[in-house]
Amino acid sequence: MEPSECYAADATRLLERLAPVGSTVDLVTDTAQPSRDRYDRLLRYVDHDAVDVARELLASGAARRYEADQALAREESYAGAVDDAQGAERGLWGSC
Repeated sequence: MEPSECYAADATRLLERLAPVGSTVDLVTDTAQPSRDRYDRLLRYVDHDAVDVARELLASGAARRYEADQALAREESYAGAVDDAQGAERGLWGSC
């Protein structure tokens, strides 16, 4: 068994709090992006109880931002969340 990446267990616990197993989430389409990626994976934002799950993970330093070829609808919000987390050395930015 391979060891997990730095901060992976903490990120998993946060994700489980943001969108508990068995809860209902909203999958939101970014109309400026293709519906699927080159591997045929569905591309969607995940919201739970009106909270953008990815933004919360980024803001807490539990995730890294994906650099898309095209601007994302939530790009500004995501970039700001990452900048704040890095500046405050939250999550993986202070641990890894």
